[in-house]
Amino acid sequence: MGYVDTSAFIPLLAGEPTSAACAEFWRTADSVVSCRIVYAEAAAALAGVERSGRLTIAAHRRARTTMDALYAEFEIIDLDDALVRRAADLAHRLRLRGYDAVHCAAAAQLDAPDLMAASGDQRLLAAWRNLGVATFDPAAPA
Repeated sequence: MGYVDTSAFIPLLAGEPTSAACAEFWRTADSVVSCRIVYAEAAAALAGVERSGRLTIAAHRRARTTMDALYAEFEIIDLDDALVRRAADLAHRLRLRGYDAVHCAAAAQLDAPDLMAASGDQRLLAAWRNLGVATFDPAAPA
């Protein structure tokens, strides 16, 4: 089972140095999981990439179409009060930003012995490791 945060999802949608590693992670996972917030975060990130000029309007449209198709393949974790409160605790204890804390809590609550959580964010990867979650850093040398 692979948990994907937004920083490991965006490279599947727009050319990034970690695109190949993220695509391989996606392909080899029996199932791919994320928290529902990944959709809004990814859409905002793609909009920012377009505004910066790194994506044309047409490329942005194609990336959003790919995002919709891949999002449909996720097993989605919904936010509930327990998850939000756990994320708040982790944000404080592990010094995480808000949405990173939500991704951290969402993956940590999964009861899967083969779980591996992917992120390009070093602080989130460290937090998961602190909680005993196996991690995948797409930027790490193979």
